[in-house]
Amino acid sequence: MNESLRLAAIASQLIGFIIIFLMRTYEIDAVWQGVVLILMLLSALAIWLVKRYQKNKKLLEKKQSK
Repeated sequence: MNESLRLAAIASQLIGFIIIFLMRTYEIDAVWQGVVLILMLLSALAIWLVKRYQKNKKLLEKKQSK
């Protein structure tokens, strides 16, 4: 599961940077570039939270089994 989260993080950042690059190339308003950047940051935060949740859940299960 960790690998799929890592791939999702890399893919979301790559797609975001490509979109921002294309927006700069075609001179799209900077507001939309900011929106894409915020979405990239939110996706990274969401992936981090899922990873943290899974890690804590695993630690809790390990602690309870002792």
